[in-house]
Amino acid sequence: MMEKKEVSVVVPAYDEGKNISHLIAGIKSILEGIESSFEILVVDAGSRDDTVDQARNAGAEVMVQSKPGYGMALKEGFEAAAGKHIITMDADLSHDPQFIADMMERRDEADIIIASRYVRGGTADMSRFRRLLSVILNRVFCLILSLPYRDISSGYRFYNRESLRKIEITSRDFDVLEEILVKAHSQGFRIVEIPFHYKPRIHGKSHARLIRFGISFGKTLFRMWKLRRN
Repeated sequence: MMEKKEVSVVVPAYDEGKNISHLIAGIKSILEGIESSFEILVVDAGSRDDTVDQARNAGAEVMVQSKPGYGMALKEGFEAAAGKHIITMDADLSHDPQFIADMMERRDEADIIIASRYVRGGTADMSRFRRLLSVILNRVFCLILSLPYRDISSGYRFYNRESLRKIEITSRDFDVLEEILVKAHSQGFRIVEIPFHYKPRIHGKSHARLIRFGISFGKTLFRMWKLRRN
């Protein structure tokens, strides 16, 4: 029987051997001061470097995802997580573990808490081109789908596990982030954005592909538009 935890941190990873041990150490440092019962679950997408060994040596549990894609990594991580609350974050150190304390402090206020780059007080250290694409994605989605949020593509989030179980995840790639919020909003979830400072990755390069990202974005927008009309 799965041992219940207060918090599960789900970290999708692929070739993050240079970053993962530092991230896990940071997560543990924060949560050990907040909760006595937590787990760190690294969902590995078949890394070719030493990500798995580094993660295990740092004290995380590791599972290798059975289906490809960021969306599937989250889905499988959610299913395996034993926590009452679930936090998702990137493995590349762009998501500062210190912010976990901010989200945990407000855990009773919402079903989903978004670490938001685009609400007042939030910032993002990224190239002008990438920032422009990100802002356009968020504004177009929110405008067409009538969503009152600013950063629906942020992967740094807090979830209430019981609420999350009510959402059926179908997206395989990064568009899963928009899918979750659209479905959560449609079901009347309490969703809160709090300002966050996004930093560039420390080592390695992003595994996102703009063309694939754009295609999945368009498909998800159409699917979510149909859902919002129903």
